[in-house]
Parts: sequence; C-alpha cells; structure tokens
Amino acid sequence: MTTTVLDREQQSGRRWHPATELIVLVCSLLLVFGIPSPVVPIAIIIGTFAAVLISPSVRLQTWLIGLAVLCLPTLFVVTVVQGLFYPGTEVSVLWSLGPAHLSVEGLLIAGQIWLRVTALVALCAFFGLGADSARLFDGLRSLRLPASVAYICASAIGLIPLIRTRTTQIMEARAARGWDVDRWSVRVRLLPRIVTGLFTSVLVEVEGRHDVLEQRGLGASGHPVPLQDHLDGRGQTLLRRGVPVLTIVLVVCSVAGVLPLPTAEALIGGA
Repeated sequence: MTTTVLDREQQSGRRWHPATELIVLVCSLLLVFGIPSPVVPIAIIIGTFAAVLISPSVRLQTWLIGLAVLCLPTLFVVTVVQGLFYPGTEVSVLWSLGPAHLSVEGLLIAGQIWLRVTALVALCAFFGLGADSARLFDGLRSLRLPASVAYICASAIGLIPLIRTRTTQIMEARAARGWDVDRWSVRVRLLPRIVTGLFTSVLVEVEGRHDVLEQRGLGASGHPVPLQDHLDGRGQTLLRRGVPVLTIVLVVCSVAGVLPLPTAEALIGGA
C-alpha cells in the first residue's frame, strides 16, 4: 500500500496540475473545431502522441488500441458518406458506379472530418487513461467549479473500473449456475438482467460515496483541500491564464481570415 502511494506521488511530481491539464484539453479541442484547417488536428495528434510517449501513467499500446477501435470505423463511414456521395456539382470524379462517385473533394472533406474526430479521441483518451477520480476532482475544484458538479464528473471516471468489475462478477455468477456465458447468444439473453442489476448497484455505490463525502465536508465553505498532492507553480499558473487567451486570439484570427493556415476550402481549390 505504501509503495503504491509513493509511486502515485512520484508520477504526480512529473505531471502537470490537473487543472492545467483540463484547460489545455479544452483549449486544444476549441482549436481543433474552431479553426477550419487540417494542420491543427494533425499538430494536435502528433503532440498527443509525443505526450503519450513520455507520460508515466498512459501506456502507448492501450492508447493506440483505443484510438484504432474508435477511429478506424469512423474513417470508413466518412469515406463512404463523403467520398462516394459528396453533394457538390463541380467535382473531380475519380471513379463512379451508379449514384455513387468517388471524388477528390469528397475525400478531402472526409479527411478533414476524420482528422478532427481522431484529434478529439486522441486527446480524450490521453486524458481519460491518465486521470483518476481524485485527480479530476482536484482539477475541477481548482477551477472553482461547485463541489457537486466536480463530484459528478469525477464519479463518471471512478465508476468505469467498478462497472467492469461488477460485470465480470455477474458473468462469473451466471457461469457458476450453469449458463454458457462464452456464447454470444447467451450473453445477449442475459444482457437486460445484467444492465438492470448493474444500474442498481452503481446507484447504490454512488449514493454511498456521496454520503461519506458529505460527512467529510463535501461542499463546505472555505478553500478546498486537494485529495492528492500535485505539482504546481508560477509557470503553470501563467500557462492556465495564457493558453485560453492564446486560443481565443487564434480562433478570432481564423474567423477574420488573417491566420496563415491552409483551410479545407483552399485545399479543395488547389486540388
């Protein structure tokens, strides 16, 4: 137990304050969806990959698997919808069959959409895999969010391993009663019962946790005491204040048309 606590403290010492991570996450997403240029999501994806490589708490293999599971189907969908059925009239057709026609413009739009979705998933996966409920709670409270809101958001992350454990226990209990849970048809039949029992147990667990935190002063007036020790300093304070300002400036410059970055329309025109 002592070793685990020390390991967490050592990892925390090499990481940003959770409030800084939250601000960087939100500002990065605003840049991805606020600036219509494929350069931004590509830069975000590369930066997130580099952060995963040096992160002490996120495994590269886990991050890559999650990214592939969520983003590869999205790539297929947007390629079919935009690449084969692009609604434009003046298009450069590469291949056609009946009403479907593969166009350069459709592929460019599909690539833009996919890059944005991939950047979104990459950022959220990096943050989600490297955060725990206590860390998220401290970050939200440092940003002056109400204790109840911070508790709800932190509980969402904290309940993920609980749901996985309870699901495994339910499946093992059914298997002990003679159910062949290795068959997908049996799992589908058991799904309504599993969801009902899981939902009830999760609600009871959340209520119990909330009662304990209320008894310990959740939402009490005064400066919130963090649940963990986090690295912080003047540099991160300036970063938390400067990144939102820089993000707003970049988005405004993009809207005004003075940001020197190629847009999707420019790429289509160049094609």
